[in-house]
Amino acid sequence: MVDSRHKRRAAGLIALLLLAACGGQDEPELRGGLYFASGNYLAQLDLRDGSTSVVTNLGDAEIREISPQSAERLLLTVFGNVDQQDTHRLVLYDIETRQTLTLLNGRYGRYLPDSQVLVYDDGTRILVAEKILGTWEKTEVATHRFNAPLRILPISATRFLYALAGEPIHAYDNVSKRSIRLDRLTALCDLDHALWMPERDALLCRSAGADDQYTYPMVDLDGTVQATLPLPASRSLQPLAALPDQGVLVLAEQWRGRMSGRRRSAVWIYRFADEHLYRLLDDQHLGRWVVYTSAP
Repeated sequence: MVDSRHKRRAAGLIALLLLAACGGQDEPELRGGLYFASGNYLAQLDLRDGSTSVVTNLGDAEIREISPQSAERLLLTVFGNVDQQDTHRLVLYDIETRQTLTLLNGRYGRYLPDSQVLVYDDGTRILVAEKILGTWEKTEVATHRFNAPLRILPISATRFLYALAGEPIHAYDNVSKRSIRLDRLTALCDLDHALWMPERDALLCRSAGADDQYTYPMVDLDGTVQATLPLPASRSLQPLAALPDQGVLVLAEQWRGRMSGRRRSAVWIYRFADEHLYRLLDDQHLGRWVVYTSAP
């Protein structure tokens, strides 16, 4: 019995030492920054030194999501009171001028890459919209119950993935105006914790395994696993952003402190070249949505 306790303590000490060694290395300096939201504030994390700064304050509007529109603009999904009614709105934010422009009432807004095609949800329908001669031309993709939770993930200038909570992943093609159900991908992936990796033409997702453990496969749309990232299943890591020009992946971790019970957050970096994982920042919460910029 005593030997068993000593072995467990020794194993725990070794694990702590390995984690400390992993985070204590002199890591190469990262470049760029991450835009993230905190309540009604749009903020930025400088990846070079870990500092954060407030970019803008949207007053009474709470920022629910952020996504890229272009290198110069962000698309914000905000929630606030408009004409005595709480409403989701899609707002463009210009990085250089710091001006905002309200586009439409809606949520889950995403621009397809390298296009002016906007995908969003109006509360009961997923819609594709494009502004032509000053007027929004819209195509209905799918309908659902009022304010049902869902996910939209652009993968090209003409295609995106979407999934309602608890339902299969679909791919929509804006050229053919058709959706295809992706059952094999659904069996492996959940869009809730997924990133599209364009350089690999694959979805990086968190996949549930046995004993509530997770793996992080990169999966083709047909459900073929290209590779599995060697990330520790014991840690609650969420992929946030890929930095293709630096060959790294940014992840978030959340846990509760053993003594205080307070929810804590950390930012981790995974390097694809040597499969090295290290903790970049302690006590830094970025939320669920970030946008990478190569020049903060």
